[in-house]
Amino acid sequence: MKQLIYKILLSALAVLALSGTVAFLMLGQERRSRIECSGLVVTVKDSADNHFVTGRDVQEYIRTGYGKVVGTAVQELKLNRIEEVVTGKSAVLNCEAYITPDGVLNLDVTQRRPKVRFQTASNGWYADADGFIFPLQRSYTCLVPIVDGEFPMNPGRGFKGMLEDGKEKDWMKRVVSLVEYMEKTGWDKRITQIHVDRNGEITLVPARGCETFLFGQPDRFPDKFRKMEKYYRMIAPLDRGYAKVDLRYDSQIVCSEKRNKA
Repeated sequence: MKQLIYKILLSALAVLALSGTVAFLMLGQERRSRIECSGLVVTVKDSADNHFVTGRDVQEYIRTGYGKVVGTAVQELKLNRIEEVVTGKSAVLNCEAYITPDGVLNLDVTQRRPKVRFQTASNGWYADADGFIFPLQRSYTCLVPIVDGEFPMNPGRGFKGMLEDGKEKDWMKRVVSLVEYMEKTGWDKRITQIHVDRNGEITLVPARGCETFLFGQPDRFPDKFRKMEKYYRMIAPLDRGYAKVDLRYDSQIVCSEKRNKA
């Protein structure tokens, strides 16, 4: 009999404890539902390197693309939608939205990091290391290498995203790889212009000297730059007045005269 009474008491206590827990959770949920968003804090993580996006810009994105956040119940804020609004902007790589216990909506924003600027007579765009294209910004110009001329692709003014054509995408990514190779090997300090013709053939213009280097397609970087180094070491000191140095052929450096010799 005593055991039965003991079991009944334990069961009753368990029910009371569970009821208390449920009541506490409901009270906490009700309390949280009354908490309003008390502020919006935007952190642009890489703002020291690039200035495509400012905190004020992001606040304007939210205002026009999402709506009111400050003063809205935190439970009603759709964080996924807020992140989508911000990352939908071409210069934004990522956005993380979260709310602190005091009701402040925080947005941590990461900008895209362009590697190359492509420039034609009528259009221009940036490309990052992955080949993602996004348009030039009116408010800020990023100091990256410029590739100019006529390209074997034209993404169109205002385009953002990855090129769909496989050959065009591959060519552009190889140009980005060329710029990265030049940065790693120091050639970016010695070359002032990268020019492209309509066939995708590249010409490099050095900072010093009168020569231009016919680089050809963006491939075989080590071989072609070794030939450039060899030209400067063995041929340029002869002062033959060469105007063009062709690096496109295997195991050859083909030079053409700038003027006829007397």
